[in-house]
Amino acid sequence: EQADRLFGAARTMVNEGPLKPHLEAFETELLLKDRPGRMFRVAAIGGTNDGGLPTCAGFDEIHEWEGRKERVHLVIGNSLAKRAEGLELNLSTPDDADPGSLFGRLHAYGLKVAAGEVTDPSFLFVWYTADRGRSLGDPPQLRAAIAEANPAGWLDVDRIAARLEVDRIPEHEFRRYHLAQLVRPEGQWLPPGAWEDLAKEGRGWPADGTDIVCFFDGSYNGDSTGLVGCTLDEMPYLFVLGHWERPDGAVEWLVPREEVKARVAEVMRRFKVRRMGYDPFGWHREGEEWGEAYGDDVIVLWETNYRKRMAAACSRFYTTTVQRALSQDGHPALARHLRNAVVKETPDGAYITKAGRGGPKIDLAVCAVGALDLAATLESVVKPTPFALLGR
Repeated sequence: EQADRLFGAARTMVNEGPLKPHLEAFETELLLKDRPGRMFRVAAIGGTNDGGLPTCAGFDEIHEWEGRKERVHLVIGNSLAKRAEGLELNLSTPDDADPGSLFGRLHAYGLKVAAGEVTDPSFLFVWYTADRGRSLGDPPQLRAAIAEANPAGWLDVDRIAARLEVDRIPEHEFRRYHLAQLVRPEGQWLPPGAWEDLAKEGRGWPADGTDIVCFFDGSYNGDSTGLVGCTLDEMPYLFVLGHWERPDGAVEWLVPREEVKARVAEVMRRFKVRRMGYDPFGWHREGEEWGEAYGDDVIVLWETNYRKRMAAACSRFYTTTVQRALSQDGHPALARHLRNAVVKETPDGAYITKAGRGGPKIDLAVCAVGALDLAATLESVVKPTPFALLGR
């Protein structure tokens, strides 16, 4: 049915627009008049699409493409790759249910391209959505939001607004279907836009010689490794000093440990680092080397699995952020990791974690939480109790 709708829209464009002299529109296909070429629907079955040579493929509502349907997308995409200038067109309603889904992966990659994290001139990301800052309880703002998310001139804005004002459908459903907003995942940590509003675009690293603290959270492979700094000003400034993450599509990838160590050495050389906290998992040897090189009073163990301390640090970070009592460098990966973070409630307090096993990365978010905690508690830091005595 979705293929019928997509094909029907294309046929209408041919019959009622300037393309009509160049194509013939039939019930099941569109044909070019002056050279070979046709547009047609295909069955959503992987095997029947093997061996094709399409130059363009359109996929509608890809948030529904799971299981066998996702394989169809893969098979047709493989065929597109064989043709020069092949075009893959993916359309969808926003869906935040599964970051590992076809939609979730494409959307996450599109955000990276749009933010400049990834340079990929072959990937165009277009997201018509409404400003989350608009109040849906205010009729003019509600209609402005609808117009932002629906650039089609023929839509009746008042009729769409009535779905919320008169029909009273759930707000999260209205936001998803009519404002093209990703529905906030259950348990997501920070309020939408709270972190982004604190960005000081273009500020980057502080001046050399600045007193700072920093926090390191490392991995071995397949994950993300980060180093985040924080100034000791009355208004703390958080900034990314280093970030290493497995590239999209990479199967085997190891964190470039020598590059990471070189970055730590550069940070130590350029700034007056008062404290550097680190989670030792997978990086015990490097932690010991840093302690020997820079002093045990500077390099401190900060296990993120120590729940009480992590919960207290997360509480401090949340409060400082929503009260707008800090600023940050606008690094897109840190913003993404903070958006990925969800809250886990425990008897020891609430702290951030991934959205399920294998969920999207939050390592830079952990680094930011740790860095701010070190800055806030700098004068009261004592040598930590060995982790073995603390337990998990």
